[in-house]
Amino acid sequence: MNRVNDPIRVLLVEDSPSQLQLLRSYLNTTRDLVVVGTAMNGQEAVQSTLRLRPHVVAMDIHLPVFDGYEATRQIMQQRPTPIVLFSSSSGDAEQRAMAALAAGALAVVRKPSGPTDPASAADRDHLIRTLRLMAGVKVVTRHPPRVFSKRMSYRADKEYALLAVAASTGGPAALQVLLRDLGRDFPLPIVIAQHITSGFMSALAEWLNSVIPLPVSVVHQETLLIPGHVYLPADDCHLEITRQHTVDVKPHTSADRYCPSADRLFTSVAHHYGASGIGVILTGMGDDGAQGLVELVRAGGTTFGQDEASCVVYGMPKMAKAHGAVHHELPLEQLGLSIMAMLGNISSKP
Repeated sequence: MNRVNDPIRVLLVEDSPSQLQLLRSYLNTTRDLVVVGTAMNGQEAVQSTLRLRPHVVAMDIHLPVFDGYEATRQIMQQRPTPIVLFSSSSGDAEQRAMAALAAGALAVVRKPSGPTDPASAADRDHLIRTLRLMAGVKVVTRHPPRVFSKRMSYRADKEYALLAVAASTGGPAALQVLLRDLGRDFPLPIVIAQHITSGFMSALAEWLNSVIPLPVSVVHQETLLIPGHVYLPADDCHLEITRQHTVDVKPHTSADRYCPSADRLFTSVAHHYGASGIGVILTGMGDDGAQGLVELVRAGGTTFGQDEASCVVYGMPKMAKAHGAVHHELPLEQLGLSIMAMLGNISSKP
């Protein structure tokens, strides 16, 4: 991490000379971000990261030679560095961005366009804010799987009806592991609040559908929950349980700190499911979800948190634990199997 008051060293990767110049001009308007190098293809991005050792890489997902996914994969293998991807709105680019998030990129944002675009200022500010946040994240290649060291104990007389999950930074990759480990016969509906840039939720759903055995859909209106199905909110919406077996979306407001809100999701689960609800809080910055998990614990639900060693950012789980809202803190590789063990589907000890 850079020292306090030192500028944040940014490697900027973009294959269009005009876009590269525009993006560089945006970053040059800040006092704390300095562009230490540029690259115009994925191979140069890998080489420049090794040579320049930036604090953060800002990279387009569409690149020649190596695309953003392959460049991310190689950077995370050779010199793990925080990577922020930017992308224009195209389905192919969004799918590649999701794969790159699974390979180790920390965030994906919309690419700022020219000053004539009304949305450009907001996209520019979001990129700059994200680079500042992600530059301080300590990243690693991957965490080795760990085996169970003891049998988890659960109440055998409880019945469960819903699994709710929240995640932020590092979440897509963590969701892939968790949902994969739950298996194709998971017996409960799964509702998810994943912080992600507006415009990418459908791509997240499509990508998850391609890498996990459970069907994933995006909720746009009141929807009946089906066991073994995964539900994400539409862009710029919160996901909430409105009554048992039913989920709906609520539009975000300017007062919302996070969207989708983990607190709102967990609180709605507590209200409508109580002791039959399961809450899981995964890697992410900030404290979203902590208060909602408190409500779920008070209602008798069971909660899990991802442990510090397996988190990309131990923020949300840490705050939930500090509030006394995490019953079981486990490595990511154990969460899915432990939930299945709690439901009586498998033994949690090999």
